[in-house]
Amino acid sequence: MIQSKVGLSIVGLFAVLFLSSLVSAVGTINQVEVAGVSVTPGSTTQIAGFYRDAIPVRVEFTSTVVEEESRVKMWFSGSRVNAATSERFDVLAGPIYSKILSVPLPDDFDDDVTEETFTLHVQVESRNGGRVAEQQITFSVQRESFDLDILDVEVSSEVQAGDSVAVDVVLKNRGRQDADDTFVVVRIPSLGVEDRAYFGDLSPVDEGGNVPDKEDAGARRLFLRLPKTAAPGVYTVEVEAFNANTVQKMTRKVAVLGAGASTMVVAPVHTASAAPGQTSEYQIILVNDGNRVQVYELVVEGKNGLSIQLSDPVVAIPAGTSRTITASVIAADAGTHTFAVNVHAGGQLVQREPFTLRAEGAHATSGSTVLLIVLAIIFVVLLIVLIVLLTRGPVDMGPEGELGSSQGESYY
Repeated sequence: MIQSKVGLSIVGLFAVLFLSSLVSAVGTINQVEVAGVSVTPGSTTQIAGFYRDAIPVRVEFTSTVVEEESRVKMWFSGSRVNAATSERFDVLAGPIYSKILSVPLPDDFDDDVTEETFTLHVQVESRNGGRVAEQQITFSVQRESFDLDILDVEVSSEVQAGDSVAVDVVLKNRGRQDADDTFVVVRIPSLGVEDRAYFGDLSPVDEGGNVPDKEDAGARRLFLRLPKTAAPGVYTVEVEAFNANTVQKMTRKVAVLGAGASTMVVAPVHTASAAPGQTSEYQIILVNDGNRVQVYELVVEGKNGLSIQLSDPVVAIPAGTSRTITASVIAADAGTHTFAVNVHAGGQLVQREPFTLRAEGAHATSGSTVLLIVLAIIFVVLLIVLIVLLTRGPVDMGPEGELGSSQGESYY
């Protein structure tokens, strides 16, 4: 019984091998050309390549049978990213076919090596998954002599005009040689601001132990001081890593917010009524919701027929506080008058507050004016009385209290 099972297993194994030979025999790869270098089947030729490159690979093959919906696949062992696949096509028996694909070389080197060996698989397969033909090619992939890699750049997505924005940069040496005297510069060209940091010498292989010049990566924090007059908008932050042998660049975006983004302007009353000549008051409340002192300038717009006085045309408000500004308005004539108060900060318009004054009724006279008129009348009356008294002579009284003659009569 055991012998019969063994016999069946052997027969099955030979059947599988026979079918496999039939499958592999339906097609033949005649030649593979890698970046202009010809590699024949069974060759031990090793192709050199450089980290991050994409190489053109041309495969030339034939088939002894018709294979529908075939395709050419190329991949490096253990990698799904470093692969390429052609469109599907029908293969006829007899003709020579040629397909060219661009395959990215592996870039997942170990940190402690500067070159590594990989195997490229070149395969022609049909719709049912059967292999029409296959070949393997050995690659020696190495680093470029000088290559910097900006691993990461972190920057705040939003920043206030006039503030500083921090930019964190992580840099790594991907070359085979030391990256001597390496610098990083960050800048916002449209605002004319930049900062730079010195990374020193970066080793091609991290030797550990935090030994200077023996680490392959470094991190620095740089700062960009934005002008207070920077207009709100989205700006490009450029990051450039360089030394005497190589340069790498990267960009990020940052949104610059104007003073209005951290300022709240509130006017409880926008419309008032008063007689011509009477004073009306409007309150404007400024709230600084930012993290630094903000200086505001208030400018009146549209003074025609109005006398307008601001209690504080220019005011500095500390962070997290508020201030109330009073606008005292007098209309010279009856009618509807409009004006506005524009709030500026950092040279930019924060908000425009419109107001309306309805001047109705007779011209109002102030209490001080009435008092002056009354006093003037009293003064004039007293002055007239004084003049009359001064212009009259002295009065002569008799013994009986009667008026006597100016000549008088003597009894002696």
